[in-house]
Amino acid sequence: MSTTALELHNISKVFGGTRALSGVDMTVQHGEVLALLGENGCGKSTLVKVLAGVHEPEPGGRLVVDGTEVPLPMPLGTSSDLGLCFVHQDLGLARPLTVLENLLGFAQEGASRWNIRWGREVRKAREMLRSYGVLVDPMAVVNQLPPVDQALVAIARAAEQLKQHRERTGATSSVLVLDEPTVFLPEEEVSFLFDLIRTVVAGGSSVIFISHDLPAVREIADRLTVLRDGRVVAHASMSDVTDDEIVELIVGAGAATKTAFGHGGGAPTDRAFDRTPGAGLDVRGLVGGRLTGLDLAVAPGEVVGLAGLLGSGAEDAPYLLFGARSATAGEITVHGRTLPVDRQQPALAVDAGLALIPADRRRDAIAPGVSVAENMMLLVVATFRRRGVLQTRRMRATADQRADALDVRPRRTSVPVGTLSGGNAQKVVLAKWLEISPKVLLLHEPTQGVDVAARAEIYRVIRRATETGMSVLWVSSDFDELATVSDRVVVVSGGTAVSTVEGSDITPEAITTAVYGAARATGESTITTAGAATS
Repeated sequence: MSTTALELHNISKVFGGTRALSGVDMTVQHGEVLALLGENGCGKSTLVKVLAGVHEPEPGGRLVVDGTEVPLPMPLGTSSDLGLCFVHQDLGLARPLTVLENLLGFAQEGASRWNIRWGREVRKAREMLRSYGVLVDPMAVVNQLPPVDQALVAIARAAEQLKQHRERTGATSSVLVLDEPTVFLPEEEVSFLFDLIRTVVAGGSSVIFISHDLPAVREIADRLTVLRDGRVVAHASMSDVTDDEIVELIVGAGAATKTAFGHGGGAPTDRAFDRTPGAGLDVRGLVGGRLTGLDLAVAPGEVVGLAGLLGSGAEDAPYLLFGARSATAGEITVHGRTLPVDRQQPALAVDAGLALIPADRRRDAIAPGVSVAENMMLLVVATFRRRGVLQTRRMRATADQRADALDVRPRRTSVPVGTLSGGNAQKVVLAKWLEISPKVLLLHEPTQGVDVAARAEIYRVIRRATETGMSVLWVSSDFDELATVSDRVVVVSGGTAVSTVEGSDITPEAITTAVYGAARATGESTITTAGAATS
């Protein structure tokens, strides 16, 4: 048996005039977890898609699986025959279909819908999912499931695919590739994922783990490979590098590592805020989703963080305020203008000066097949029309300026936004909303799946925007992030605001203590979303 599970040699990929990968070499040993790290846009996802047969690499590259050379390009769909299984950043699920139909995509190859014994398959699927600790109805439509459950279904499907490959071929070597697997997972499910990974490697298989979550990488990985600008800049054992050294490898020598991770990068000032009622955002008795009566005020120029356990209701607030979900009671006032909460709709919210950056940017915030320029200028496209004709050159020139200001990569705003990395796509979403100079910016997990450098840039851009008087409500499960960006942190438990952390008391530890203390007092389950670990 070969000593390596997977070898990549001289892998390159060019898209138009952009070199996404340049001579990448990487080795994965049997029974190890290899962390593949780098900024958004560095080439990680492109490398994975070459490995999956989605992208055809440039001539001269080599792929070796368990000692056997595999001809490139690999035909799409054949990677599973080699024991390579993937959970991509977009999860790779057919969201309009049921969970069962997604599972049958690999379990019943060539089977017709008409000759499947559905009752039996439902029972088998339920048993399989339960064996991995995933309690999801197989007949549920995927796009109606919470993002957490969608992620668990995708991970369980990949793990089952590995198991079936080993049973079918008798192979002991297989590789599970996880691209940002912890983004939508609550902390207890991250633990489940790590247990699953350890089970996989204990059987002799290997895992490639792609994540911006450094604590998760530190906990689960044995070695790391770092990409920067499409090139490998380091291979190292996890035990040989510190966290600061890893960040420097990712963003380049001389980068301010603490700032890159957000510690101090957008630190709030000691400005005085105008807390006159009606001066900014005022929320009274908001009811909807899990909220039972939220009272909240955000002054002009202030960043208020909203913290709570999963299910506390904190995560519902941005969508209820924006009208993306229906509220049943309450009062919303924006700069003195009262909005009809029971009839609130996104169009009315935008007219009142509200903007929303949702957690799932690819599903809810961008048009993937449309250009970067068109996504950026979507809300102001009318200003680029003259006598009914769209002035595309002027619109693109404006978009180019915004892309430069936010360091969107690649700089070509003519490319579809769906081809951008997560961090760069998020910058496009931010640029779109800032183009209308909103009075209130609502954010839900705005930096999940975003690399350290892009995260710091997002902090700086939003902090600059508050200097013009924009109010910001920032909902995040990352307590380090909330401590970095917030002027105040409001703790939500049992559907209502229960306490506030402010001034010099704003630390990750203080937020964690307040959140868990409130949960104990209200009897909430102590489940947090990924990133909200005590530190």
